[in-house]
Amino acid sequence: MPRTSSPTPVSVPAIELRGVSRRFTDPGGQNVGVQPTSLAVPAGEIHGIIGFSGAGKSTLLRLVNLLERPDAGEVIVHGQDLTRLSAPALRQARHRIGMIFQHFNLLHNLTVAENVALPMRLSGEPAARIRERVAACLDFVGLSAKADVHPGRLSGGQKQRVAIARALAPEPHVLLADEPTSALDPRTTLDLLGVLADANRRFGVTILLVSHEMEVIRRLGHRVSVMEAGQIVEQLDIADGRIPEGSRLGGWLAEFGGAAGGASSAPDEPAPHHLAQESANA
Repeated sequence: MPRTSSPTPVSVPAIELRGVSRRFTDPGGQNVGVQPTSLAVPAGEIHGIIGFSGAGKSTLLRLVNLLERPDAGEVIVHGQDLTRLSAPALRQARHRIGMIFQHFNLLHNLTVAENVALPMRLSGEPAARIRERVAACLDFVGLSAKADVHPGRLSGGQKQRVAIARALAPEPHVLLADEPTSALDPRTTLDLLGVLADANRRFGVTILLVSHEMEVIRRLGHRVSVMEAGQIVEQLDIADGRIPEGSRLGGWLAEFGGAAGGASSAPDEPAPHHLAQESANA
């Protein structure tokens, strides 16, 4: 499968993190999380975040919709500083920020259609509008025939497609994806990357994606931010699927597996390059 292509992003920032930090104390008494760091993601971009486990990737992602509130700094999504919003205004702003989780987070007592409808029901959308969006999103991810099935009868790839449909139903401007393919086999991963690339291309949604798998970032992303010890230490343009020689990320791949330069050969079932250690998860 060739690397999925997406439109060239425009320069207007969809996401701006300005000097954000979030600290925790691990069981060993060490400070972990996100040190003061900044990030700007233009509207329409697919931006990857990669790094070793414990680097702060998932914490950084969760700062974007304030699932984690920063200790300091500003979180600006489409020009709106979320850290300054009242609770009702923040709930409204979050309707424009979809999220996809590693383990799907589906409710097993609800059908596929009911899971997709849930965010819109909670926000009080009209029933007719909910039905319209559920049908459109299930059609987009290829699961219209599974609308009345419960998640327990779906494969892992199908569950993640439901999660993508649920995230897209409220028509978000921004989509946050936290290790969305790590629980999937390589072939299913390729299918899911195609769905995400198509969402970016057709709907213009900005995607911020955390992954341990360099192959996922390389196939999907326009740019990548490299995190280490809670900070972004490098940003690279990878729109052509190549990792610049001499970069820190290129050095990691050379040391831990995979060539730094050159585009991916894109086999049918690639062996992903995992940047993972036995430390605590990011």
